[in-house]
Order: sequence, then C-alpha cells, then structure tokens
Amino acid sequence: MTNYAPAGELAPRDVVARSILYEMERTGAENVFIDVTHLPRSLTTTRFPHIYRFCLEHGLDITRVPVPVAPAAHYMMGGIKVNTWGETNIAGLFAAGEVACTGVHGANRLASNSMLEVLVFSKRIIEKGGRSNEKTPAQVDRKEEYRHLSQHRASKAIAPPTLTGLQSMMWEKAGIIRDRTSLTQAAETLAAWEVSMPEPTERASYELRNLVLTGRLLTEAGLIREESRGAHFRADFPHNSLEWQQHIVFTIG
Repeated sequence: MTNYAPAGELAPRDVVARSILYEMERTGAENVFIDVTHLPRSLTTTRFPHIYRFCLEHGLDITRVPVPVAPAAHYMMGGIKVNTWGETNIAGLFAAGEVACTGVHGANRLASNSMLEVLVFSKRIIEKGGRSNEKTPAQVDRKEEYRHLSQHRASKAIAPPTLTGLQSMMWEKAGIIRDRTSLTQAAETLAAWEVSMPEPTERASYELRNLVLTGRLLTEAGLIREESRGAHFRADFPHNSLEWQQHIVFTIG
C-alpha cells in the first residue's frame, strides 16, 4: 500500500480498494493478502472474533496464514433524498440508514457511519413521526443539481437481464474505476433492459426490476459527475472539482 498512498493501509477505503485492484491487474492475481500473523494470537482472536471464526470455518487460521482479500460491493452511497429529520418529499414517509441520502456522510462509507444513522436519525424520525399535526415535510437546504431520468437511451432491442448478468456488468462497467465509455455502455444496456423487462410477478422479478432502476441511477449520476470524489472514481476525471460540491437529484415522470 505504501506504493499507492503515504498512509499505507490506513488510507481511505476507496484508495485501498483501487490500490488492491491495480495490484491484482498488475500481477494477474485474483486477490491480495492481509497478513496479521505477526500479532499475538490472543489479540487477533479477541479483536476480530467474527472474522477469525468465519475464516476458520473455511479452513483458514488467520493467526498462522495470510488472509486472501479482494474489493467487493460495499454499502450504498446516495439514496432517497431526506432532510435532517429523515423526511422524504412524501408526507409521512421517512427513510434512514443506507437507503437514505442524509447529506452528512460525504462520498465515502465508513464503519462508523451506521452509528450516526442508528443513534441520530432513527431517534429523530420517531420524534417527528409522533407529531401527528405536521403533515408537510420540511425542505432540504443544500446545493442540488436536478436531472430527469429519461428513457431516451433505450434505442436497441436486448434480451431481458439476469441477476448474474446485471451484477457482472455493473462490476465491470461501473465499479471501482469508471470512465465515460464504460458508464455510457452500462447506461445504454440498463435503459434497454428496463424497457424490455416483462412485468414482475413475484419477489425475484420485482427485485431484479428495482436493481436495474438502481443501476440506472448510479450510472447516470456517474456520467453527470465529471470528477472523482470518494468512492466515485473516474479515470478520465481523476481529481475532484469545486463545481461538484453538490448533490444530484433524479426525478422520474
């Protein structure tokens, strides 16, 4: 990691994830390794009991051998627009946690972010929900760029998606490292999928339709945001821009 960031392993998660990916591509490996074998066994088993037991169940004693790791999908960043009381633009409908865009987390998800959601926003939603006489949600005071999510990209016939196909495409085209070409390809495929998908009839088909819509929101926002910020990294715009210190809000209709 010191080849990629002065802070080494203590660099932000997005930097570490990209560095791992670069190293895997450079060496042709499927993973890198975390080595904690130099630590006292008691320290590893008490500080990281869940990881220790999970690896042990899969035949790895991390106190004796390095742990294979690779970047993976993490928590959602973005989500449903809410104000500081967890209110959406629909009166009586609240959102909190990873589904919500509260505006307090920035462009990275960290281990402690969930604590703020649980301890602050859930409490505020309970307090606000108890005020039955308040029917109109409060306004959100932050800089925003409004965009309309159109169907214009859906210009070609395409076979309906599968969950595996959707996951693979999103990882390859809109994953850790993005650019205009890959995001455009993903956006066009997703728009075509959305049009060609049959009406959902059971849980799996409803979930797949929702995943396609979520993928569209992600890729379209990635195309609009011509900069890199936190976990959103564009190889063609590798630096952040003061012009993009704002939220992107999509509307459908």
